[in-house]
Amino acid sequence: MRTLVGGAIRPRPGDVVLARIARLGHHRHIEQPHGRRSALHVDDLIIVAYADRYATDQFESYVPRHLGPVNLVASGGIASEVHTRSRAVRAATDIVPIGLIGDDAGRPLNVADFRLPTVDTSGERPRTIAVLGTAMNAGKTTTIRHLAHGLARAGVRPGVTKVTGTGSGNDYWVMLDAGAHMMLDFTDAGLASSFRQPTSVLEEVTAQLVGNLTLGGCGVNLVEIADGLLQQDNRRLLQSERLHELIDAVVFAASDAMGAVQGVSILTDFGFDVVAASGTMTASPLAAREAEAALGIPVWGIPELGEARAVAPVLGISPSLLHEPAELPLPAWPVDMLDPDTTIAVPAPDTAAELLSHAGADHAQLPASGAFRPVMP
Repeated sequence: MRTLVGGAIRPRPGDVVLARIARLGHHRHIEQPHGRRSALHVDDLIIVAYADRYATDQFESYVPRHLGPVNLVASGGIASEVHTRSRAVRAATDIVPIGLIGDDAGRPLNVADFRLPTVDTSGERPRTIAVLGTAMNAGKTTTIRHLAHGLARAGVRPGVTKVTGTGSGNDYWVMLDAGAHMMLDFTDAGLASSFRQPTSVLEEVTAQLVGNLTLGGCGVNLVEIADGLLQQDNRRLLQSERLHELIDAVVFAASDAMGAVQGVSILTDFGFDVVAASGTMTASPLAAREAEAALGIPVWGIPELGEARAVAPVLGISPSLLHEPAELPLPAWPVDMLDPDTTIAVPAPDTAAELLSHAGADHAQLPASGAFRPVMP
């Protein structure tokens, strides 16, 4: 932060702002760059970005035309003015902007200033699978997460990207935790939120993110499109020829069988190849059977999503990319910890070093003194 810009200025989507917490509401934590969710208190100072938000389970909000009091509408750090909210959530947290954060010359900084360099997207790419859903919280992110985990265990090197939505660190971290070879989202392409962005912008964002996954050496690309099929930005994007050129197949996530049937019908009419369904409906075996009987395509719950050898043929992933998962290493102490009569003798740090030295482990590195602890039954 070099300068603060204030006065009669209209913020743009993506502008970065320093603000003070005036009143705590629905969002009482904010995500740090390293993933930690920090608790908020009144009068805390936070750095967030202006953006519109479309969240049927939370807030509909828009970037204001002034630097006056506004709302924190997402824990990822989004400042916006709430127009409507779901009755399932509390009123939004109130914040007071202090000023836009600027560079040395007083120019307001924007998320777009930090986007990835443009890459050539005209070359070949690996198999690219999109995951769409009926609405927010239909299970799209969970579907991709478990697909990525299973494919990663099979050695496929899955790349994951979320091309629309509202900036959230949780999406990024859960994909890396699942074993994604690479994870990117629309914030890497310069957007704090995709809501109300022109279709041409969303097309380019999608192409750039898929292109970066491809250049990063991913064996398969998994693409999430946020919210539902009836969201107007999505409807326009789904009719884009450029998007169709990027997507080879679709897995559809739904919260109930009726939604799954209607959603697959809409996507089929748009010309997409929907090869499987998933989502929160699979928590009910009965709902999953309803959907499978009506759709005539596989319906995958969490256990099935993680079975790479079963899902790969349906997704069109080449069997040559799959490898047997590596065997887990043996535990350091192969002792039956369930046997109450078992005792474990743990040598002191000096003794342990001596034993390893006698065993020829000249390069073994032991924990520092005080960090060597027994495993208790």
